[in-house]
Amino acid sequence: MAMMSTDACLRIAIPEIGLGEAIMGRGVLTCLILSLIAITQGVRWRHPGMWSPALGLRIAGEVGAGMMFNAALQYMPIANATAILQFIPLVTTVAAAWLFAERVGWQRWLAAFAGLVGVLLILKPGTAGFAWWSLWAVAAMLCMSMRDLATSRIDPTTPTLPIGAVSAGFAGLSSLILLPLGPWPAPSLHAAGMVLAAAVLMSAGFVCLVVAMRNAEMSALAPFRYFTILWAIILGLVVWGEVPDALAILGILVVVGAGLVSFIRERRLARRGRAL
Repeated sequence: MAMMSTDACLRIAIPEIGLGEAIMGRGVLTCLILSLIAITQGVRWRHPGMWSPALGLRIAGEVGAGMMFNAALQYMPIANATAILQFIPLVTTVAAAWLFAERVGWQRWLAAFAGLVGVLLILKPGTAGFAWWSLWAVAAMLCMSMRDLATSRIDPTTPTLPIGAVSAGFAGLSSLILLPLGPWPAPSLHAAGMVLAAAVLMSAGFVCLVVAMRNAEMSALAPFRYFTILWAIILGLVVWGEVPDALAILGILVVVGAGLVSFIRERRLARRGRAL
């Protein structure tokens, strides 16, 4: 929920200071916070993994995801955009099958297809409810899938906090390409507070994710990602008065259902493997 809240904070600040300035502030501040945590813990920054192509791809995915998702949030309900992101595990599965020849059974292909149908229900292409800006959320989802795939290829001995700090720093600095598109005004205390809150939440979310992944099984953590949709619906309703329409709700249910079915199947297979 921390990761979703950080995007909500930026959504509040962007109308005043613009997309580029908001992303710059969050990225740089997150980089500083994670760097300080790494330094206080005596984390070693010099590691061959910090110069790997996989880390470069992860950074590229982080940059694209941050810009595109926050751009989409300015024009579509936060719950709809968040639901599209729940398609990431299925996209990552399909991509891994194509790129790395990982074995994928027909059940996972079927779940991926069902998830795609859910995304289309949310987007509503060919209807009056379709918005071209919603394609930015799809692009952000693809960037996040690339980021996750690249992360899985980084040397596991590479320290995690520096990876997060470097990724956040590059994501912030990359927003300079938006500089010619408009002025970067001095932020008010309210906008600055929102950007700072976004950076703190992102840092906290990253640290909590790392701790959870190192101390619990992935199968135990996976269902919690779907709580972000409920949290996004609550945020959208309370802060912006957004209520997803019937097609969007149906799409959200299909995407979540496809993901949960795939998760339950993988957990059963893992249990069978341990039993053998």
